[in-house]
Amino acid sequence: MTSSFWYLNPPRLHGLAEESLDTEYEIIICPARDDHRHGGKRLSDLSVIVDPSRISDFTWVWGGDVLVSPRVLDLFEKHRVTGFETRPVKISYSKAVTVRPPDLFELIVTGWGGFAAPAAGVSLVESCSACGHTVYAIAEPSRLIDAAAWDGSDLFIVWPLPGYRFASDRLASILRQEKVSGVKAFPAPTLPMKRGDRATPGSLAWSMPENRTRELEQRYGISIS
Repeated sequence: MTSSFWYLNPPRLHGLAEESLDTEYEIIICPARDDHRHGGKRLSDLSVIVDPSRISDFTWVWGGDVLVSPRVLDLFEKHRVTGFETRPVKISYSKAVTVRPPDLFELIVTGWGGFAAPAAGVSLVESCSACGHTVYAIAEPSRLIDAAAWDGSDLFIVWPLPGYRFASDRLASILRQEKVSGVKAFPAPTLPMKRGDRATPGSLAWSMPENRTRELEQRYGISIS
């Protein structure tokens, strides 16, 4: 299958790191619905426990966060990859290992693929005016990307699925060419969602840096939540 866009996922049977309990989040308490109590924006840098045998160029964390090695950042600079920032990560080993853990960085996707294409049939099925909690249904996930709304970044997200990291055809080729470990590019139409699956994206500010969030909201005259 040929594709102009890809989504990035760990290879099959690839072990995942675990988020440590000292990672801090804001807590959203809805005044109207008890079942809308949940974690919000992360307030601290990510803290992760990793099995040393599972560290790759891309190291994935339960919950969806992604860590990258200095090699990946060097390759991204070499190939002028766009659509990302990084944040520091506190790394701990899951076993009694005396050597110092390697330097890893959290990969933050800042590229924008716009709102889901009309062909995806995204519909808002729940919106709480008290706390902003939203739920969307995706009728046809295989048709999610609107190429006309994509900003051209090599790494990007599509709303309302900020948890998926999409890649340009150029970036997918770079990852294969450079034999980057711990990540595989799958054609975007094969996104692992069933027709009618639901998404609860939260606020865009939970997924992107504040300055990038403001830039997007001002550019498109919207408030994405």
